[in-house]
Amino acid sequence: MPSRAQAQSVPVDSIDGSDEAAPAQPEIRSAEPKAAPVVTKPKPVATDVSYPVGEHGDHDVELDLTLGEDGRVEHAVGVVGIEPFLTHAREAALGWRFEPATRDGEPIRAKIRFLLRFTEPEPEPEPESTTPPVEAQAPPTTGPSRRPEKPIEVVVRGERRPQAKRLGRVEVRELPGAFGDPFRAIEVLPGVVPMMSGVPYFYVRGAPPGNVGYFFDGIPVPLLYHFAAGPGVLHPAFVENVDLYAAAYPARYGRFAGGIVAGEMAPPQYEWRGEGSVRLIDSGAMAEAPIAEGRGSVMVGGRYSYTALILSLIVPEVTLQYWDYQGRVRYPIDTDDSVEVFFFGSGDLLTVEEEDWEEGQIRTREVTVADIMFHRLDLRWDHELDAGRWRNAVMLGLDRTGVDDRSVLFTNRMVGARTELEQQVDPGVTLRTGADVLYERLYQDYEDMNEEEDVGPAPAPDPRVDPDVEPGTPPDVGPQPDAEVSSAEYERTSDEPDFGFDRSRNDLVLGMYLELGLDAGSGVEVIPGFRTDLFVSGNDLALGFDPRIAARFKVSDTVTLTHSLGIAHQMPSFVLPIPGVKPSLRGGLQRAVQHGAGVEWELPAGVHSSLLLFQSLFFNMTDFIGLARLQETGNEDGATENWRMTGRAYGAEVMLRRSLTRTLGGFVSYTISRSERFAGRLSGPATTDRTHVLNVALSYDLGRNWRFGNRFLVYSGIPARVAYVEAARHPPRTPPFWRIDWRLQKRWPSADGKGYWGFIAEVLNTTLNKEVMERSCSAYVCVDQAVGPVTIPSLGVEAAF
Repeated sequence: MPSRAQAQSVPVDSIDGSDEAAPAQPEIRSAEPKAAPVVTKPKPVATDVSYPVGEHGDHDVELDLTLGEDGRVEHAVGVVGIEPFLTHAREAALGWRFEPATRDGEPIRAKIRFLLRFTEPEPEPEPESTTPPVEAQAPPTTGPSRRPEKPIEVVVRGERRPQAKRLGRVEVRELPGAFGDPFRAIEVLPGVVPMMSGVPYFYVRGAPPGNVGYFFDGIPVPLLYHFAAGPGVLHPAFVENVDLYAAAYPARYGRFAGGIVAGEMAPPQYEWRGEGSVRLIDSGAMAEAPIAEGRGSVMVGGRYSYTALILSLIVPEVTLQYWDYQGRVRYPIDTDDSVEVFFFGSGDLLTVEEEDWEEGQIRTREVTVADIMFHRLDLRWDHELDAGRWRNAVMLGLDRTGVDDRSVLFTNRMVGARTELEQQVDPGVTLRTGADVLYERLYQDYEDMNEEEDVGPAPAPDPRVDPDVEPGTPPDVGPQPDAEVSSAEYERTSDEPDFGFDRSRNDLVLGMYLELGLDAGSGVEVIPGFRTDLFVSGNDLALGFDPRIAARFKVSDTVTLTHSLGIAHQMPSFVLPIPGVKPSLRGGLQRAVQHGAGVEWELPAGVHSSLLLFQSLFFNMTDFIGLARLQETGNEDGATENWRMTGRAYGAEVMLRRSLTRTLGGFVSYTISRSERFAGRLSGPATTDRTHVLNVALSYDLGRNWRFGNRFLVYSGIPARVAYVEAARHPPRTPPFWRIDWRLQKRWPSADGKGYWGFIAEVLNTTLNKEVMERSCSAYVCVDQAVGPVTIPSLGVEAAF
């Protein structure tokens, strides 16, 4: 079939910067081992493939190919990629032919990993209207060389599944203000409303941060970002792609009544390679080594910050540090089965120096404000089917957060298991099904709350507080308490939220799902799905049924319509995702109904555009932040016992994008929305509601491996604090906030072309703008409280081999 562009096909096991095909690293099936067998690897002979008509962008697709003794492809399974590129490549692969692998001169069956690199044509007209497919070239006689870095991709998946809007790995690295981190790049996508500039927590189509679920390679994690304005908790080299499902997400994910941020782990490359970086705030490294004669792989990485060294120059009394680690060992048992051990974790520590009056003297001590950490260990077995994959895994986890000098400690120990099956049962039907279970043991420790203590005399008066008292004056002991107050006896005041925290409890969740990918032909794709979860928390029990459906209708080569509808359930959530902090089921499940419809349009000059309308309805919510300002109007009857409420969000998302990897690339992302909360007589915009959010970014290739980029961000203000219910329905707002980020990069390739080293300078909020996060209004005047400026500079070097 004629195509508008070329598609290059090369074995994934060996790719260098020139995109020449190199020998693959097949896993060979053999009946009887022989001493020092002579093995030759498959070589591509005919691998014709065309660029899909009507699509856009540069895309990589990875396939697992099973080759027969005659060199023909018997089975092709898509491993990495997006539609329609994945299906297009898989169907084309069934007609490919290779020179078969041999053992001691005899042809044998083999299984290899294969990569297709689809390259979009330039907008300028070609001399001919069609471009013939390109066959893979014969492999060179030299050994395998280093592959170029794998693409890290950010996808917003609300109305289009499996893919709607994508930022490739190079685009993430070129995006100013993201610091090369794929998770931070999510905030530039439409539908994402920031809580505060520079802080990686956001509302997704009206859903609060506590209702946004985080997963990495199917493993639930409490957070994806280091504390405050830190980077992601995973080294970018471990991340293959990151998906933001804004609504009606795949049935594989559940238990969240908002969006889903799901990262997938990069596959091993089975060769010696590494990369490292040294920046003003942290250093990081990654290394991979082959094992078992190249059939397996060991990969380790991590980062450590020395933020305190820089922060101490600005705020001497504050210390902020973080660390993270990752490791993976993968070993293939045979051509169809492999086992893998994956472990990762992170930690954050925030301390401040405080002055206390002790024994008539002023003493300085370091107080821990927050001590946060989590660990994960995942053991999985993968079995490759003829046209699919079956995974079984067991997960162990530990979450812990200490606050207020660790006087309050939250701990969550967990064990889980899951099974996932994806099978192409027909050329137009893909089945995805699975089940999972998660057991959690949660414990909340209050220091000295249940222990009797000799109170002793009160400390001496502090002359800094009472200047009329001279040092050495005997203290006024005053009345002594009869007994300590335990956490179980503590009675919440009427204006405090009840988050349902218990001293200790056991939680158990059982879930299963079923989803079908249906290609109805004529450009129509439908994905119906269903998920059910059983929640058990202490003595409480609840059941959630979550049907979902998404569809795409390709009406022409340049125009596609999208549609989605889904229902989601979630246990009560806390303000922010914090390790170990999890409210109980008291008050019942949260529920959300999510709906959206849009159009995607391919414009000239390689510009992709999209417009989407959405609406989300929330029931029995626990959005403490969203209701906070409404609750402060003084209407006590408006609050429910558990701060439960209903809410809705609606709006439109617009995006224009031209790849940042081009000589001149950029994007415009704009969201106009309204997020509202209702509780009793209280009604009005949510506390963090922002009507307008606009991101504009440009990146330009200066030549000689220099590149410069700018990003402009502006969003409107949040509702002000008012005293009356009527005024809270249409409150005044804080002033708009805007900032400019920039990034400058220079790279020097190594002499052998297998690596590079480079220099990067980057600044978030280079304009040093402050943000007004609080406005209190009376009948006569409004008083503002500003934060910042939150300005994050980054200067460093990086290298890869």
